[in-house]
Amino acid sequence: MAKFTDKISNLLNSQAPEFVVSEHPKFLEFVKAYYTFMESGELIVTQIENTDGLRLETETTTVSNLVLNASRIDTDRTSLDDGDKILLEDTTYGKFTRGETITGQTSGATSTILTEDLVNGKLYISAQDKFIVGEEILGATSNAKAVVNNYRPNPVNNIQELLNFRDPDKVIFSFLTKFRNEFLNTIPENLDDAVDKRKLIKNIKSVYRAKGTSRGHEVFFKLLFNEESETIYPRENMLRVSDGKWSSSLILKAIATAGETTDLVGRIITGQSSGASARVENVLKFQIGSNEVTEFILNEDSVDGTFTIGEQIIGLATDTDDTYIKANITGIPSSITISNDGQYYNENDSVPITGGGQGAIIQVEAVGRGSITDFIIDNGGSNYEIGDDIVFTNTNTGGGNASAVVSVVNGGFTQEDSSSIVDDHIVLEDETVRGDSYAGNKLVQESGTGTGDITDIRIIGPGSNYITVPTVTVSSSTGSDADIVVNGNEIGRIQKIRIVESGSEYENSPTPPTLDLPVYMIIKDISGSFVADDTVTSVDISSSTITGTIVSFNANTKILKIKNSTGTFTSDVTITADNGATATIAKVDSASATVNVGSTAVTAGVYINQDGHVSETSMRIQDSLYYQDFSYVIKVGRTINDWRNSFKKTMHTSGFYFTGQVNIQSQISAQITSPVEGIISGVSESPIFGIINTLFSTIFGRRLGTIDDGTSLRANPQLGVDPDFDDSTSEHFTPNTRDVTLKRDYTILLNSGYNNLYAITVRGSDYIRGYAYSGPKMGSLDIYNNPFSNRNMFGGGHTNNQLSPVGNVPGSTTNITPWTMESWATHTIQGFVDTSIDGTGVQIRDYAIDNLKTYIAYPTEIQVTFAGQTFDATDITLDETDRTFDATK
Repeated sequence: MAKFTDKISNLLNSQAPEFVVSEHPKFLEFVKAYYTFMESGELIVTQIENTDGLRLETETTTVSNLVLNASRIDTDRTSLDDGDKILLEDTTYGKFTRGETITGQTSGATSTILTEDLVNGKLYISAQDKFIVGEEILGATSNAKAVVNNYRPNPVNNIQELLNFRDPDKVIFSFLTKFRNEFLNTIPENLDDAVDKRKLIKNIKSVYRAKGTSRGHEVFFKLLFNEESETIYPRENMLRVSDGKWSSSLILKAIATAGETTDLVGRIITGQSSGASARVENVLKFQIGSNEVTEFILNEDSVDGTFTIGEQIIGLATDTDDTYIKANITGIPSSITISNDGQYYNENDSVPITGGGQGAIIQVEAVGRGSITDFIIDNGGSNYEIGDDIVFTNTNTGGGNASAVVSVVNGGFTQEDSSSIVDDHIVLEDETVRGDSYAGNKLVQESGTGTGDITDIRIIGPGSNYITVPTVTVSSSTGSDADIVVNGNEIGRIQKIRIVESGSEYENSPTPPTLDLPVYMIIKDISGSFVADDTVTSVDISSSTITGTIVSFNANTKILKIKNSTGTFTSDVTITADNGATATIAKVDSASATVNVGSTAVTAGVYINQDGHVSETSMRIQDSLYYQDFSYVIKVGRTINDWRNSFKKTMHTSGFYFTGQVNIQSQISAQITSPVEGIISGVSESPIFGIINTLFSTIFGRRLGTIDDGTSLRANPQLGVDPDFDDSTSEHFTPNTRDVTLKRDYTILLNSGYNNLYAITVRGSDYIRGYAYSGPKMGSLDIYNNPFSNRNMFGGGHTNNQLSPVGNVPGSTTNITPWTMESWATHTIQGFVDTSIDGTGVQIRDYAIDNLKTYIAYPTEIQVTFAGQTFDATDITLDETDRTFDATK
């Protein structure tokens, strides 16, 4: 199949034979016009701008313009413009014309108008498939405007461009709907105006791959609303046991010899002799002794090789530097090996390090917990019995559930020549006690032969979780004076030692450095007082003298703490303090550990948050809906009703729960900034106080007065006056003037009877009707309709002829014209005696003269008819422009 790369109409001049070009130009022009038609497209447009033309007078509201008539003027141009309006000279935009170029204001696509049929909303243009439905097109010469509604290419052109229809970049815009239905079925049809749908179709696979991720959610809301979104996972604020995040660092310390080591953050350092390299994440500086030591925090994943102590490291501050920053690596404690864990140690016990360096801080980080293993009887007391309970005080020990009873009293038998400090009892042979249900193998005195002192204690339950030993007493009804101490071989054993500060220069002699761990021991047979900072001395079985300094002594647990020992203390030896106090070591288990010196070390680490702490206010207990592992929140500046359904179809992951949160897009600041610039005037004022002073310094008078209280109304009471800041000025307005005139209350006296012209009668003495009643009572109204009554207000014997419609001379009874009320509803009267209205009903208004008066209010009814319609009519609305409340009809 042939592939067309250009329009045939543009190739005719170069493809036609020479004789056709030269001898048959009209034929060639015809062929070109034919192919131009075959390559054309139909652009359907709406919202066409009406041009300004000459309007003809019409009898109706129909708009009629003066147009060209091609049958009257025989010119080629007029024939082409048949039916076009004649435009005004200053018209800002005209009508699309043949041959002009139109441009899409969104797509930027251009085309040439071949002919127009704007009556039917069509433009026939040279084929251009890049116009976008809904965009505005603009004529290059006429400046005419319209909106694209659809584009239909010529069928021949369709065949030529058929292969392009499979390419989103080349297919006509209306065909993009087919792509959308095929590949973007879950994506809403209406996207943000900035979204290029052609690009979206080509990249939709990447969007689908991001389904269920926060990045995918961001893309989705960019497509729909062009707004930023944030995905929040409640599981990050869900309380879990021991969920704190732990962080440790790989450090290297060096002493700078050239350059500023802080410039190496983010840079690579290299060892000159080892060839090792690493990237520096951060740099800290310390003053240790006389040296300024730099601590480099290294990226562990970037370390290549092993740095050596004492070698020089170099690095560049920037890629363009021509000089190195240099430093020499110093040795630091890198790891600690525990050879004996000891007992009775406490967390945070200080462990001095002895060696050639300085500045290191080492502490006991963790100690073990254990149970009760045995008892030390410092004083057996007297009169105790087998089975007496041992009472444990477990306060602040961390453990519990230990139980024991006195198992042996009265003492055992020892050898006569025993030289042991601790009594060495005579015991039974092993086979003698095999199978015995009770523990113990000592030979003891018979009951009643001794003093009842406690010889042995049987442990029923050793308890658990003790971090320090409890204190005990003996519950006995007869015994007294016993002094017993608890021992646990695993209680307080060292599990981990941490390096708090690594110091520097520990490569110097003596190497390796030693750790001076404190010594904890249980003592008995105490004589005197052991006080802090005294020196104690002991002689072991090899006659070696050992010394140490007392740190503390607990009289309840009999635990003595010693530091700076010169050897190893052992059990069953006597210690003597400087002040003469003595005691026997009952239990001692000294811990020992060694330290390794290296070029790098991993810090002990710290928790960088408190997520696992119950006291952490940002954490929540799991509720299996919002706070759970499979839920998330979309935070965006739209209500969830705008996007819930389309999001579930496109980006939501099955099995998860999600909800929406409206994100505040903008906030209004009410803060006053300085300087202030006027939007209209452009005047800049700084500081702001000048403007505030001007705004609030006009004085407005609102003085009240009446027309006869001696005041006069000011000429412009609605205007304020400028202030006079002179201290002597107390009055800014002219005295005896007012701004607002008050109305005076007047009392209106209503006539309610013939004999009392000024009396007021109210129906009901308690005013329960809620209104005043003027005039005659309704029950006696008929007397005013009787022409023979001397109380008839319309004449007939009244002594005051001012009530007569003919207005005779006061006091005279001549020419009196009596009448009677014919109809109260129509206000007509019927006269007699006066022949002009005798026996004829006449409306009062037709017969009244200026002095017609009455002291009653006529019954009246008012009806308002508005063009035959009422306001409860459903076809009348208050926003109609052709009906007004002041209409006279």
